[in-house]
Amino acid sequence: MDEAALYRIAAEGQRRYQRQGAVTGGEPPLPPRVSTWSARRAQLGGAGVNGVLVFGFATGAAGGAALGLLALAFVVLAGARDRGQALSRLRTMGLSRRQWRGLVLVELAPLVLVSVLTGALVGALLPVLLTPVLGLGAFTGGAPVAIRFEPGLVTAGLGLAVLALGFAVTVETLNNRRLRLGEVLRLGEES
Repeated sequence: MDEAALYRIAAEGQRRYQRQGAVTGGEPPLPPRVSTWSARRAQLGGAGVNGVLVFGFATGAAGGAALGLLALAFVVLAGARDRGQALSRLRTMGLSRRQWRGLVLVELAPLVLVSVLTGALVGALLPVLLTPVLGLGAFTGGAPVAIRFEPGLVTAGLGLAVLALGFAVTVETLNNRRLRLGEVLRLGEES
């Protein structure tokens, strides 16, 4: 809705009502106020406990994502030595850097996808499981608590999976450059 148009209509209606003589008194009338549901909801959502809850959930989500990426980095680094030796052998057979990155993606994609899907499933089921336990109906004045699924979360989950895979390839690349694992066999070191 156009708030300016609503304000003009309310002000015109107030003036017309005053011209008819329905309002008497010495004080000038207060100007009309227009408040939309979304603006009022945003005002209530940012104040008091709601603001603290939003901050807590946002901080928890960011911390969980950071810890997940850290765990992924540890998994990548744990197998880096073996992958580096395999990379050296495959490079002697003509494997390019682009093909090697694709190989790392194929190796790490199941790990990342299972992690993201498990997190998404837990996140989707948690409100359903906790609503009866917490008694959220008491906070809605007895109205039934509606649990809905946000389609944007699917996009966010897929974005997180792509970010995690890119992060894993970056960690692997940086580790290979640091340890020069691509040159292990060329230096005569065999295992």
